Amino acid sequence: MELIRFSDLERHYGARTIFTGLSGAIRDGEKIGLVGPNGAGKSSLVRLLTGLDELDGGQIVRSPHVRFGYLAQDSTERGPETLRMAFDDAMARHLTEEWETRATLNRFGFADETLDRPFDQFSGGQLTRALLARTLLENPDWLVLDEPTNHLDIDTTRWLETFVARDARAYLIVSHDRYFLETAVSTIWELDNGMLSIYEVDPGRAYSMYLEERERRREQARRDFEAASTERKRQRAVIDELRTHGSHNYSAVRSREKALERVESAAPPAKDGRRISVNLNPARRATQGFAIEFGGLSKAYDQPLFDGFSGRIGRGEHVAIVGPNGADRVARQEAFGELTPDRGSVRYGTGLAVASYSQRTVDDLPAGASAVEAVMQMGVAPEQARALLGRLNLGGAAGDKLVENFSGGERRRIMLARLMAQRADCLFLDEPTNDLDIPGREAVEDVLADYAGALLVVSHDRYLLKRLAKRVIAIGDGSAALLDVDYETFERRAHEQAATPESSRERVTQSAGGERRRESAHEAKLEAGRRARAVEAAERRVADLDRRRAEIELLFTQPELYDDPETIVELQRDLERVRVESESAYEEWETAVRAAEQPVAGG
Repeated sequence: MELIRFSDLERHYGARTIFTGLSGAIRDGEKIGLVGPNGAGKSSLVRLLTGLDELDGGQIVRSPHVRFGYLAQDSTERGPETLRMAFDDAMARHLTEEWETRATLNRFGFADETLDRPFDQFSGGQLTRALLARTLLENPDWLVLDEPTNHLDIDTTRWLETFVARDARAYLIVSHDRYFLETAVSTIWELDNGMLSIYEVDPGRAYSMYLEERERRREQARRDFEAASTERKRQRAVIDELRTHGSHNYSAVRSREKALERVESAAPPAKDGRRISVNLNPARRATQGFAIEFGGLSKAYDQPLFDGFSGRIGRGEHVAIVGPNGADRVARQEAFGELTPDRGSVRYGTGLAVASYSQRTVDDLPAGASAVEAVMQMGVAPEQARALLGRLNLGGAAGDKLVENFSGGERRRIMLARLMAQRADCLFLDEPTNDLDIPGREAVEDVLADYAGALLVVSHDRYLLKRLAKRVIAIGDGSAALLDVDYETFERRAHEQAATPESSRERVTQSAGGERRRESAHEAKLEAGRRARAVEAAERRVADLDRRRAEIELLFTQPELYDDPETIVELQRDLERVRVESESAYEEWETAVRAAEQPVAGG
């Protein structure tokens, strides 16, 4: 059943046209993700469809007796100020049964004692859940969510996308959270350059399928445009030939001109703003040595964040740092030396050049310099600086503006461009894609994915982490662990855990707590076994390399070897390589032993 159908929609702001000729429909049970660059008109389209704004042109037909719920990006007008008031209002206006409203609140993890708490006392995650619960208490037939994951931590975002994916109702969701779109939607609407393109996708890999199909369509558009250009040249040549020889067959000439007009109406292919001509390169090629090593790190505030955390990150490794809000940044700051650990130490590889990006580094921009000059200070030519800024949507005349005349979000993009221009061996990044639309995020992502140095990233952008991170530092429950899994695997496991009913509760029953303790003990046993196996594997590697070194040294005792200079050179190289690997293997063994000696949480 169609809930709403629209055709030839127009939106103008003064003399500026946002879009014209938009057409489409929303059907019952459909989960739609609306994407597009900033300023494309996504929120304008939503407000037209919900009736909050008047049409400038076109038509909208809504199914009778169908009601929608709307969770706005800026939820300043929240209606009832407490959940109990929303509860009573829903029962009075919509004849909702009390058991239904109680079930809704329970599903969202709200205990009785939270019903009278004012919304302005809720955390960001609690407020989003409260507003969504209030919307659902009104029992709408379909819902519109505008940037629902803004300011949510990852755990709350996982909960929300699981809820949306399982709900039978239709949703229209505006979001820059690509992982949320990947998991929760079944259709993607792309609004760009005043045009609405529709992509049918599969939940679970929705955004990935959209990217693949979009590239296929763009490639087809490029081929069509090239074919049209070739045909246009041919038609012009024929017309010029007819005119040159004084043809009096005016109907033939006019026919050719009309054919040329039709060919010239072909649209040029869309430009891909993601391409960045300047690569992000380390100062030296990645080697097998370590970039950063930490041993026995401990940090606590009111509660312990982690204790006895040890590990090693190799040159060229890309690692995600994840955990509750704040804890992940503490780990990054510990590693970079911005905070002093309560216990433990951090050591960098010899000669390692380090650079970092955080939300605070916008204060480091040089006052009185233009954006281009600020990037050039990092050692790139003017054209390279402009290319970097342009791919972050600061191209053209914007590059010549003084840095102090940019907004906070724009200054963060300038800092990212400066970071890309540096030649560092190890990068620490704190929320590098904040305040960027999807094209901007993809542009940054393309550069970071090709970076050959060590990379440690704190981010709520899970799609970024999925593409970049091959290992994960996970922080939670007073401990931290360096996991040998990529972020996609880590996220899948976390999603499976979040899908259990207990994961969304603020209150945990005693029986659930007992089950968690049993699971914790089981996990502790598995962790102890994993650490023991890691020690055994490290010991085997050290022994194998020692054996290989002894074999090479034995060859050097054979007199006939010295009749073959090329073999001597090759063996010397092998011996040096084995020596370097042995040193690395022995350090890994020491790390594994220290980890095995640490107490296992939950054991």
